[in-house]
Amino acid sequence: MSWIIGILLVAVGAVIGFFVARYWLHEHSEEARLSEEVTQSKQQFAAYQQEVAEHLSTANALVEQLEETQEKLKAYLANSSELLQREQTQPSLPFFAEDTIRQIRMANTTRSDRSRSSEKENASEPPRDYSDKKQKLFTKD
Repeated sequence: MSWIIGILLVAVGAVIGFFVARYWLHEHSEEARLSEEVTQSKQQFAAYQQEVAEHLSTANALVEQLEETQEKLKAYLANSSELLQREQTQPSLPFFAEDTIRQIRMANTTRSDRSRSSEKENASEPPRDYSDKKQKLFTKD
């Protein structure tokens, strides 16, 4: 009977050992999984920090480019306004040369003299009367 008690004790010990081992391994596997999650989270956080740093450096470079472009635009606008002010102070160039303008003025004065003399000649004649013709056009016979 001592053999039977020994075998039963070994069987009970094996069953208890089985459940203790299962509980013990379950505890250790959770710990291993959690530590793996922590290392994975740390890696993800480091990658996120790297992305944010790259984004900020890119944004900084774009702001610098924008400032350079803005300075160039300010210089261009200042130069343009200076040119416009300079053009306003300078006398405008005539369309015709001085000789041509003189000849045009002389031609205008001679034409105006001719038209004045023809007006004086026409002043002695009475003005034409076209009223009879207009009445005939509008009346029905």
